[in-house]
Amino acid sequence: MLIGVFFKIGLFSFGGGLTMVPLFITEFEKQGWMSSDRFMDVLSLAQMTPGAIAMNSATYVGNSVAGIPGGIAATGALAAPSVIIMLFLSRFLMRVKQHPVKDAVFRTLKPVTIALILFAGLQISEKTFFAESFTSIQWRAIAIGLLIAVIQYRFKKMNPVFLIVLSCITGIIIL
Repeated sequence: MLIGVFFKIGLFSFGGGLTMVPLFITEFEKQGWMSSDRFMDVLSLAQMTPGAIAMNSATYVGNSVAGIPGGIAATGALAAPSVIIMLFLSRFLMRVKQHPVKDAVFRTLKPVTIALILFAGLQISEKTFFAESFTSIQWRAIAIGLLIAVIQYRFKKMNPVFLIVLSCITGIIIL
């Protein structure tokens, strides 16, 4: 079951870790592995640790469901579709690298990827800034998010690690 779920997520996700968030949430709740609130905590940890967000999330969830073998299986199953597809497609893509149909396919995938990332952002925002499905607004969390966004915009070359630490300290102080 674990391998099948993560293989399916890896097979039907395009555009990186954040595009997988809607599928993660849907599948984890359907399987009874964890709530969307709990997954948001996992996602926060996955973003702060080195490595790809999706792989870190898969490792954590797999480990929490079936121990260390589950973490290894979930991570491998999530990566397997991409590896398999790229092995088969790489030779073909090299032959058609200048073909207009290939360009059209990739142009079509870009807006889909953006839509999935925006949807993931909305889900994360809902869980972060609103308690109990929009009944209570978390103004302090919104203020921290806006503060960090302004600092990032103002100082474009600032190290993201510093911003993460700053937001953690600010959260501890005011939340």
